[in-house]
Amino acid sequence: MTETAGVANPAAWIRSVTVVGLGVMGGSVAKAVARRAPAVPVFGVEPDTGSAREAARDGVHLAGDLGECRLNGGVVVFAAPLDKTVALVRETAAVWSKAALATDVASLKVPVLEAAGRGGGGGVFVGAHPMCGSERSGYAAARGDLFEGARVWLCPGDGVGGGDAAGTAGRGSAAGRATAFWNLLGARPVTIAAERHDRLMAWASHLPQLLGSALAAALDEAGVRHEMLGPGGTDMTRLAGSSPEMWSPAFDAAAAEDARALRSMEAQIAGLRRALERRDIGAVEAIMTRGRRWTATKA
Repeated sequence: MTETAGVANPAAWIRSVTVVGLGVMGGSVAKAVARRAPAVPVFGVEPDTGSAREAARDGVHLAGDLGECRLNGGVVVFAAPLDKTVALVRETAAVWSKAALATDVASLKVPVLEAAGRGGGGGVFVGAHPMCGSERSGYAAARGDLFEGARVWLCPGDGVGGGDAAGTAGRGSAAGRATAFWNLLGARPVTIAAERHDRLMAWASHLPQLLGSALAAALDEAGVRHEMLGPGGTDMTRLAGSSPEMWSPAFDAAAAEDARALRSMEAQIAGLRRALERRDIGAVEAIMTRGRRWTATKA
């Protein structure tokens, strides 16, 4: 993994930004561009009439499809669920390849980069995954400051199957333009190989989501209503409000690694259960101490 620095004044080379999908992530891209580079026109493709109408009120130029947008010298951002992103990237490569940079926000990168490679694209595609978001959905939940200080994983197209994509963020490269673009939105880009990214996300992103949903389901089964929770329970179940439709394609694509992560979690929970059954509070404390020590390692 390599932390990357952006090029100076990225807005100088970005002639436009086109966002395909104006939900919480795509809408936040549009709002961030308007906030940090107001002179750059933003185009949007969004089938949902409600989100499209709200985006238009914010100055987004709506189009029926990607081909109607101003792409030359611009940035294209695919902000749809994983399965739709893969299909769009593959099917519209002849169009987005005219842009200076094409990128996305999907939570897995290998399927997207494979689609970009099969579709051609002239080397302008760089996969991206911002480590931020919301359990809410739709343009109404988008925020112009969503990416401020957030880590964004960047996976250059030539990074599939290789090691870390280090040394690829040169000023004239697609990776360099991707770094500059996400820096413009306030993010902290870090390059990583696509396969390594996807393994990491099964643990760092998918597992917390699955556990949050499972915890909410267990509380529901026990008759515990959401308003009965304290701050800790509220924090632990926040992710349970996420859209299943958004997550299901990612779980399907990463099913084997997600299952491996859950098996590890099951072992930890089983250890806690056995310790409590034999009233071994020392064993419970040991697990809690390990967890506390882990949280202390964060930067």
